Amino acid sequence: MSALTSSIPTFDHDELIQSHPVATLLIDRNGVILFVNAAAEQLCNTGRAAMVGHVVYDVIGMDRNYRQRMSDPAYSALFAHGAEISVGGRKAVAVDMQMVPYGNAGHRILALVASQRDAELMGGAIGRSGRAAGAAASMLAHEIKNPLAGIRGAAQLLARGADAGKARFTSLIVAEVDRIATLIDQMEHFSRGQPIACEPLNLYQPIHQAMEAVRARQLPGIRFAEDFDPSLPLVLGNHDAMVQILLNLLTNACEVLGARDDGTVRIATAYRHGLSIDNGDGRGRIPLPIEVAVSDNGPGVPAEIRGDLFDPFVTTKREGRGLGLALVAKLARDMGGTVQHMRDGEWTRFRVHLPAAQKGQTA
Repeated sequence: MSALTSSIPTFDHDELIQSHPVATLLIDRNGVILFVNAAAEQLCNTGRAAMVGHVVYDVIGMDRNYRQRMSDPAYSALFAHGAEISVGGRKAVAVDMQMVPYGNAGHRILALVASQRDAELMGGAIGRSGRAAGAAASMLAHEIKNPLAGIRGAAQLLARGADAGKARFTSLIVAEVDRIATLIDQMEHFSRGQPIACEPLNLYQPIHQAMEAVRARQLPGIRFAEDFDPSLPLVLGNHDAMVQILLNLLTNACEVLGARDDGTVRIATAYRHGLSIDNGDGRGRIPLPIEVAVSDNGPGVPAEIRGDLFDPFVTTKREGRGLGLALVAKLARDMGGTVQHMRDGEWTRFRVHLPAAQKGQTA
């Protein structure tokens, strides 16, 4: 042993972690807290005894996407910059959140670094750039609506005197133009933080509209299959938002299949008992029994992006922008629901879960 190595002291690792200035938690494969250090107690304004043994998102309020990942053993790693959390009854604070695997039992280390001061320092610039982006979006919306009105009028003129087969397509053009115009209005509302309007909805109406739009593209080599629950109750949702969700999922499924001859896109509905989610709004767990799933027998999502699939700008498409699935997640969330991705054998499935309409309400 050299003089250099003999002079290096031994460390008590437990004491080292306890003294570390970064809030650090150890959670198991199901998201249950096993250990917290002093910095985590200080950040959360909660004692260790009130944290250990509890699910992490019952102690730390966070976005549902993060909650789902921490409670799912399949997600061992996570990094989020400027994520908003609420702890110890305080108002929301911004943190850099990082989760990494630890050991072979599915345990994970979760580190939280407060970044609230950075957000405060940048607040003025963010506010100015946000207002500028909002103004630009409004001008763009205005410019898009003008040609849409012309397209709609031309389709209505073509419908006059058209036979039944052609009238079907002109009606589809008018319906899609109206949907896009409504979507633009909704996206303007989203940028101002206004909630989406939900009402009792027959889910098969947006399903058939989305399917009609996709089939009209006459994609070669793709077979569509349907597996519907005829007894499905009304869903509490928004028609145009549901059409947009389904169009994005169906289009993605068709694109990943490419030109293969045995490509199949399946859309299914089901009633799932016992499924619920806590939105963090104080109402507790909300049942989400209505499921609509879009599946394909394509190659699946690459493993390296599965954990970030619903984040903006995450894509494997050469010309993609990575906004489609982020919009799907946002629209589902704004309707009080959620969307999940899974690989089931040779099938890739995207499942949207939504609340049912209350009894006595009508569509």
